[in-house]
Amino acid sequence: MPEVEDVDNAVEPGTAPSSLVLGPEMTIAQAAEQQLVLLEAVQGLATSALRLDLSNVSDLDSAAIQLLLATQRSLQDKAAELQLHQPSAVVLAALRSYGLDASLQPMSLTPTPSAPETQPQETQPCL
Repeated sequence: MPEVEDVDNAVEPGTAPSSLVLGPEMTIAQAAEQQLVLLEAVQGLATSALRLDLSNVSDLDSAAIQLLLATQRSLQDKAAELQLHQPSAVVLAALRSYGLDASLQPMSLTPTPSAPETQPQETQPCL
């Protein structure tokens, strides 16, 4: 069962927390439950940002990435932002594998200036 914890004790009754702790698992098995929690948080958000503490996430799949992106899009529609607080190494690796950075933005695909350009070398046939 995934842990979802309200870490913002200063919210008024009837409003969603502005901070949540998610994990340790964020996979398709928890997606429906986590979607409801995130939807409630977005709908009841009384601040300009929703902060997700992902420091304890040890298992994450593409369903979780989709939930994070959908949450970010919903928040942008409300002129609010999604903040990933202390994403674990698992979260960062998954984001990188989908070409995203820790702010869920596309990673730069341009080569760094210090990277030398390499020319393809001709290969010699093996005899």
